[in-house]
Amino acid sequence: MRIFLTEFLFIAFLGLAACRPILTSPGSEQRLRGKEIYERGCATDSCHGNNSEGIRIGSEFRDWPLVGKVFQQRNPTAQVIFDVVRSGGEKSLRALTDQQVYDAIAYELSLNDKEFDNLLDSQNAPVTSSGEAAGKPESGSLFPPPGNARLIAGWHAPTLPINVENTDLRIRLTQIAKASTIGQNIAPTGGSFVLVVFTLEVISDHPLEVGPQHLRLVTDEGRELEPKEIGINYPVARFYQQVIQPDYGTSALAIFALPESANLGCFKYALPIGQPIIMKLTS
Repeated sequence: MRIFLTEFLFIAFLGLAACRPILTSPGSEQRLRGKEIYERGCATDSCHGNNSEGIRIGSEFRDWPLVGKVFQQRNPTAQVIFDVVRSGGEKSLRALTDQQVYDAIAYELSLNDKEFDNLLDSQNAPVTSSGEAAGKPESGSLFPPPGNARLIAGWHAPTLPINVENTDLRIRLTQIAKASTIGQNIAPTGGSFVLVVFTLEVISDHPLEVGPQHLRLVTDEGRELEPKEIGINYPVARFYQQVIQPDYGTSALAIFALPESANLGCFKYALPIGQPIIMKLTS
């Protein structure tokens, strides 16, 4: 009788456990969504390797790894990863919404032992570390490190990210750095190249055509500088003319030549219609 009662209670306990709802978090649900996207488009033998280990040609990486110390050091935050992916022009990448890109990144970070309960999105990506080896990016630095630019350290960079929007467009400035040379290009005497990484999101209900012809870096004395077409070995694409849709934004790099004795004033995007979007770069 005692054995029967023990077995009955054990079976009843199992029944209660089976009926209890499984508690999930927005973060765990996001990783499940992102796993399919990541495995379909990122971890393949033609992209970053089936095990995300990267693909080499000789001793050099053709496609960098997506897991481990090297990946985390090159891409210290989720926003850096997003900017690299979102600037790409491949059809498979452009078919993903901004949030689907963040979903895939959330799963990618879990492979680097970074899991969180909250949803990864544009609001927290700039402060979400990619892993234990990532470290904290220094102000005025640029990631992933450009291959042919000599960056200038120790200058007083603005605090990022900076977000500004109007009724149609939101711009988020995510990285800004200075360089003395880019490839064979030498900055103006006494000046520097300014490299700006930013995202654009349509917040209206209709597509927008965007392009570098509307973009200016303004000095503190009001001089407007146009983007330069300078070749740089950097995974975030230079800003080019394109049409972006609601929920399908873009990330881009713009390069400016800052003259001698000039200081940063603001980052300006002038839409064909309506008020320009202005981001102050001084405190």
